[in-house]
Amino acid sequence: MHRLAFASPAAEWVEALPIGNGRLGAMVYGREEHELIWLSEGSVWSGPGRRPDPHPVSAETARAAISASRAAIAAGDYVAAEDSLRLLQHSYPQSFQPLARLRRTIGAPAPEPSPQGDVVPERDGPAMLDDGIQRPAGYARGLDLRAAVAWTRGSGVDQRTFVSDPHQVLVIEVSASQRPVSFVLDSPLHLEHAEADGPEAWAVLRAPDDVVPAYQRVPDPVRWAEERRGVQAAVVLRALGGSVRTRSTSAGLAVEVDGDTTLIVAVQTTFTELGRDPEPDAAGAVARARGLCQTAAGIGVGRLHDEHAAAHFELYDRAELRLGNSDAAREREAIVADTDALVDAAAKGFADAPELVALLFNYGRYLLISSSRAGGTPANLQGLWNQQMQPPWSSNFTMNINLEMNYWLAETTGLAECAEPLFDLVAALSERGREPAARIYGSSGWVSHHASDIWAFADPMGDGTHDPAWAFWPFAGVWLSSHLVDRITFTHDDAAARRFWPMLTGAARFVLDWLEPRADGSLGTSPSTSPENRFVAPDGAVSSVAADSTMDLELSRNLLRSLLRAADDYGLRSESEDLCAEAEAALTRLPEIGIDSDGLLREWAHLDEMHDPHHRHIAHLVGLHPTNAPPTPRTAEAASRSLDARGDEGTGWSLAWKMAMRARLHEPQAVGRLLDLLVRRNIEVEPAPGGGRWRGGLYRNLFSAHPPFQIDGNLGLVASLVECLVQSHAGYLELLPALPSGLRDGEVRGLRARGGLVVDLRWSAGALTEATITPLPEGAKSVRVVHGSRERVLDLTTGRPARLTFTGISQEHAS
Repeated sequence: MHRLAFASPAAEWVEALPIGNGRLGAMVYGREEHELIWLSEGSVWSGPGRRPDPHPVSAETARAAISASRAAIAAGDYVAAEDSLRLLQHSYPQSFQPLARLRRTIGAPAPEPSPQGDVVPERDGPAMLDDGIQRPAGYARGLDLRAAVAWTRGSGVDQRTFVSDPHQVLVIEVSASQRPVSFVLDSPLHLEHAEADGPEAWAVLRAPDDVVPAYQRVPDPVRWAEERRGVQAAVVLRALGGSVRTRSTSAGLAVEVDGDTTLIVAVQTTFTELGRDPEPDAAGAVARARGLCQTAAGIGVGRLHDEHAAAHFELYDRAELRLGNSDAAREREAIVADTDALVDAAAKGFADAPELVALLFNYGRYLLISSSRAGGTPANLQGLWNQQMQPPWSSNFTMNINLEMNYWLAETTGLAECAEPLFDLVAALSERGREPAARIYGSSGWVSHHASDIWAFADPMGDGTHDPAWAFWPFAGVWLSSHLVDRITFTHDDAAARRFWPMLTGAARFVLDWLEPRADGSLGTSPSTSPENRFVAPDGAVSSVAADSTMDLELSRNLLRSLLRAADDYGLRSESEDLCAEAEAALTRLPEIGIDSDGLLREWAHLDEMHDPHHRHIAHLVGLHPTNAPPTPRTAEAASRSLDARGDEGTGWSLAWKMAMRARLHEPQAVGRLLDLLVRRNIEVEPAPGGGRWRGGLYRNLFSAHPPFQIDGNLGLVASLVECLVQSHAGYLELLPALPSGLRDGEVRGLRARGGLVVDLRWSAGALTEATITPLPEGAKSVRVVHGSRERVLDLTTGRPARLTFTGISQEHAS
């Protein structure tokens, strides 16, 4: 299952097909006569905004607010504790922006670009039928995941579109029986300059200086300054073939070609690096973009495509999941060949269409490859794709679950390179986060909070009126550090350990400074939130601020353990002896997680009643997943009860996280229930108990719904499926620990396990039949393998693959 295919064009953005090279992205609608393609570029954000000096939230103000909040918590006045923390709010992260809209017309002159400010998203183009979908005869469109190509075939129009990583250009090949082909480009961004010369036209677009998040509800959220401080993007169009005419207008660019053509699009911006201001002048970006177009034109379309496809395939082909009975495959060809039909087939459950689950696994990996590459920016809430100036939640880097979930699959499915932008962001935050750590918390470490942007925003969010349930949470850096640890444990990479050590020690320094002693000698955190939940206090008041949230304690424990393990494994203790000694002492004083009278894990140490017992966030279970320490039987039972109490229903990402946790608990039946919810079609629902309006599912293009679209649901599903097939967090390799009964037959190759191991599996009728374990060059020399009640220790000293067959559990070395 390596393609999406449809019998009608996209009627709206969440039906269009995504392509990208980790920096330049496009959403292709696949319309015949009047094509629409939305363009985006990962570094085009609003901002950077001014950094006030001195900061309005002074050290004195911050210390007083935290002190007042702690005193209110001690007195049992949790509402006052919440109010005090609003004094820490001053600003917000900036917003990811759309780049431009590209329209292609067959057989008619190019329409004029829209006036600025009149670029309207969604249902542009030809009229739709009553159900919103065109149904042209002889039409098909699709997305080839192996080649990273979006294609459209109609009655007289063929189009192939891809974004090359090797050559950093978007390529649109159009064959229209030699009819005229025209393109126009316009943008909701400010047009600073436009020019045309021969077969080439270019424009400079400027992003807003400030976009106020939607939750602040202001009448003029998109703001422009007179001086050019924000990101500028140079967009160059170059047409090949036939007689080419290009022109610039007051609203954008136009290109007309007399016959079949290939349009090459290059985009370069004034962005420099994460956490740094952009270049002040766009001349360099224009020169770079024009150079890319000219080089690509000289190479030729065939070579552009072949080198693009080869580079993409090298990443994509490292892992693959196949599901379903091969004997029945021929009978199901018609369903599998049409993505709409495949989703319909799963309407009563994924067991009726296991191929859809395999497709979603492969699609999720495709989406990470397309939205996150070395040298670019991290995948945000929408990956790399956006059409709105004020996107949901600013389409930023939301770090209380979403950004972390985006990258869980990087290590486990062989996409380590795709995590490099995340590591760059952590490095930027570890620099930018030192100032608020010192000013607000009096710490010499580094801190970051709920959300960030390409400018490495690290402060608490809000304008003084917003809910500390999400606005105050100083543990983002602590959680992000777990990705650094994962890289080390999955690869045994000494260079990575030394590269990450300053970031890990800075995050640990913050934790050790923030933990405060209790009367019984233990350590805790106060004030403390549990994203984004609220509780009912004993006096009936509702608040989000108390002491000792389970998430704070579990993330602290995980970071300090990981720090000490890395110090010993890589000979780094001598570089930070005092810090390691503090960490060892603190670990002995962190309390165990509490269990309430109903047998549920407590979300805060001393509070039992949650305001929303079905809340989508399950932050208090972070010690179950994704952290690495296996739970005690008592904790595991309480975690399972807690998941039962929360209920299965939730957003796309919440369903994926619950699924990973159920897999860690070895509960395949519960995994299956969640998988059913993840693969259903998305529909809008009214607020209701047991999940409210946050009902996950799939849009037509298989984007995961929060709703609205968030890419974490797609990427989290991949990671959760891996947890069902292979687990290595407990210090040994466990095979098929939580295979749901609906996935009776299948095989997977290329999964990664901690210790530098590659795992291939095959199973039939729910039973494992074969496993191959291959050590990477720096991988483990032996590994304990567990499957059900059977286990053995594999000798991997030869470096050759070890094959296990399960008629009996025996080892042989593959040649």
